[in-house]
Amino acid sequence: MTTKRFVGTCAAAFVVSQILAIAVHGFILRSDYLPYYGTLLRPMEGGGWQMMLLPLAHLSFVIALVWAYARLAVDGSWLKQGLIIGALGFFIGQGPLWLLWYAEQPWPGSLVIKQLTLELVSALLIGIVVAGVAGGTTGDGRRNSQLTHNTQPETQGS
Repeated sequence: MTTKRFVGTCAAAFVVSQILAIAVHGFILRSDYLPYYGTLLRPMEGGGWQMMLLPLAHLSFVIALVWAYARLAVDGSWLKQGLIIGALGFFIGQGPLWLLWYAEQPWPGSLVIKQLTLELVSALLIGIVVAGVAGGTTGDGRRNSQLTHNTQPETQGS
């Protein structure tokens, strides 16, 4: 994957991640979150510098996901590859995070189920965007998006 494609893929996935985060946590789960503002949640209006950590968290997730996608060999169509990388991202990212929060804080189980479900859907959609923008694999199993410094043919030892 060229640097330009890497940056473009990250940018596209980041925009999608921000839209999904606003849709899920700002609109879909808003009524579920209302009782927790001021206790477990900071108010969004005038929330301070900590609110800038939300896009930073999404950006770090997206960069790691694109980096992993460029290095993993996943068989199948770009859609299948996107679903797989999205599921991987969920199971090493958001899934454990929400479960940790549930174990440590008094969130209701019904809310955590909604959060986990919506975060899984979001991660799958972000994975699809990553695979769609970055490109799939070549006929010989190598990824079209492999970094240019990894394109040297391997030599067989004697």
